[in-house]
Amino acid sequence: MRLLMTQRALVDFHGSEMVTVEVAREMAERGHEITVFSPRLGGVAKLLWPSGVRVVSRLDDVPWTPDLIHAHHHLPAMAAMARFETTPAVYYCHGAIPWVEQPPMHQRIHCYVMMCEWMVRRAIAEFDLDPGRVSCVPNFVNTTRFSELRAPPREMRRALLFQSSGLPAIELSQLESGCAALGLQLDKIGAAYGNSQPRPEMLLQQYDLVFASGKSALEAMATGCAVMTLAPTQAGGLVTVENFDRGSFLNFGPRYYSGATPINEAWLRRELALYSPEDAAQVTAKVRRERTLQIAVDGLEGLYRKALESGAPEPAVGPFAPYLERLASEVDAMWLERESLPALRGRIAYLERKLARRWPSRLKKIIKSISRKRGHE
Repeated sequence: MRLLMTQRALVDFHGSEMVTVEVAREMAERGHEITVFSPRLGGVAKLLWPSGVRVVSRLDDVPWTPDLIHAHHHLPAMAAMARFETTPAVYYCHGAIPWVEQPPMHQRIHCYVMMCEWMVRRAIAEFDLDPGRVSCVPNFVNTTRFSELRAPPREMRRALLFQSSGLPAIELSQLESGCAALGLQLDKIGAAYGNSQPRPEMLLQQYDLVFASGKSALEAMATGCAVMTLAPTQAGGLVTVENFDRGSFLNFGPRYYSGATPINEAWLRRELALYSPEDAAQVTAKVRRERTLQIAVDGLEGLYRKALESGAPEPAVGPFAPYLERLASEVDAMWLERESLPALRGRIAYLERKLARRWPSRLKKIIKSISRKRGHE
């Protein structure tokens, strides 16, 4: 099969980028011809070349007409469908909140793939999708990449916050103080903390407990770490064999308005009381048995075959009209935000000058800290 995959960027080592890389490489190993189209190319794109996967930043450079489009992110997806006017598509949705992730409407999208059952329900209700065109291929972990396992200890000593987006300062302070009270040394990795790690598989074995969600949580579980799910303003819980399926339903992340537990020492103590090394080992075995890259790609190949067997739908009048109508409102909002930036910059400059007259040494430290953080974004 000649498969064209789309991705908004292949620059940073984030979740959707690594899903694209891992699926493309596995598909190539199974004998498919793969080209990945992404308008922004960077270091992540280099991971694909050794597998014989072609990477292009322009659709005119795709060397053939694809049999199927495996689409991520709606702008590159719609561009690919506009360029290849008769090719069917499968749309892989990584989230419902960021507008770049939201599923586009097009009759040639035979299936919308969600990474957990919670997203299936939300996408059908929020975007009025046909339930018959929505499927779930659960999030996965590349067990070949995360091949080293650790034995869960009787007593925890080291903890890791494994999260790209970061926690609000107050919650981070609460988590740090809670870990300290329980004798846990807490480290942090992720873009929000200025130390993104492209090779977490080389680090996770060092930690007894990992705070994470989604794909990061699965990767930590597959390594043998105990995992507690959390998100900004949302405390989750320790993943156990008993609650694994419930966590899987939610892609191992707490959801808003589903609880009122704060991130603090009391929460940490309560959840860690559920820990046992035997249960942690069973969770690891379950992940490595049921949530592998190979199982996920088996599911995707099945959806590809169904899309190809369905054949091309009859051309519709104005298939892009509903999509462009929705996109217009999104882009207009971004335009308004952009227009307000000069005034905001002027206000910041005024405040900097005012502060400089009062606290020059303190201001230099603040500006230096802000500049350092921006450099890591």
